[in-house]
Amino acid sequence: MRILAFVSSIIVATALLMGGVVLLVVNTSQKNSLWILAAVLAMSIFIYGPIILGSFRAYWDVTSSTDSARYYRRLLLIVLGLEVLAAIIIVAFAVLTSTGPLIPVVFIGVGIVLTVAALLIGPAFYRYDLAHPAATSDWVAIEKAQIRKRILAIAITFIGVLVLAMVALTTLNALTPHTLNVLQTLLFALSFACIFAGGVSVFSTIGWNRRLRDVTDRDPSRLRRVARVVIKRKPLDLDEKDLVAAARFAAVISVTMSFQLAYIVLLYVGILLQQINALATGKAGDFIVVIVTLLLATLAILLPLQTVRIQRARRYARDHLADLDRQLDGPAG
Repeated sequence: MRILAFVSSIIVATALLMGGVVLLVVNTSQKNSLWILAAVLAMSIFIYGPIILGSFRAYWDVTSSTDSARYYRRLLLIVLGLEVLAAIIIVAFAVLTSTGPLIPVVFIGVGIVLTVAALLIGPAFYRYDLAHPAATSDWVAIEKAQIRKRILAIAITFIGVLVLAMVALTTLNALTPHTLNVLQTLLFALSFACIFAGGVSVFSTIGWNRRLRDVTDRDPSRLRRVARVVIKRKPLDLDEKDLVAAARFAAVISVTMSFQLAYIVLLYVGILLQQINALATGKAGDFIVVIVTLLLATLAILLPLQTVRIQRARRYARDHLADLDRQLDGPAG
């Protein structure tokens, strides 16, 4: 059920994003490439804001404490505020590019529907999860053998998709002469391999992410507290339960963040390869140049930031090995 919900959300989000991009490109002049980019960013808020909100509500007990309720209200206000900003951008886009009311109506309408769905479906999934608990809630560390198997699955996916894409594109070139040259074929095949391998990487963390919730007893305020100590190295005083939760959180997050970073890098590299292919043909417009620049800038920021956070989590887990298997009276997570 959880995996089905995760896969469905990814598919729906991707389909909506691709459909929105097509709608923008078809209805907007290429002279307005910067405005198209702004509209894509606004559309991303309408799509991913509700997904984040619904996922948070489905995953965490927002009534477990006053701090948790306050944290959820803050998240809700941030998402709604960003959606209002996105609506303003979309309306300004329609007015300044003379595209008419279709795009604002569709984009804002999708945002409203997804937000309402998130606020209804999130709690429903949370109640379902409570009614169908896992077979065991005991703490189990992520074993190195599991990590190696999932890395192997990513590598096999990359190689398999690369070979299949090369064969398929070469066959297409044979049937339709002068469609792609050798370099273009290789770049497209590599881009597909990166994107599919990235998908396997993010799917690899689904089961492990559940442990992050379990070690903090579904309490988002505790999660925020231990994350600030582990990831941001804030000098907070933790009680006995928080110390155990922090050690276990560090042990899990250091692994999941590594796979998530691999997903981001593979996805961005896959998209970059496709854009570089377009640039190599000499047919690329300003919009593609802007996309390439933004992707490179994002990677330049995310790579060192996430690497530092992963290293901090690993260091904390090493320094607090004694807390990992400590048994507490009552639920320890």
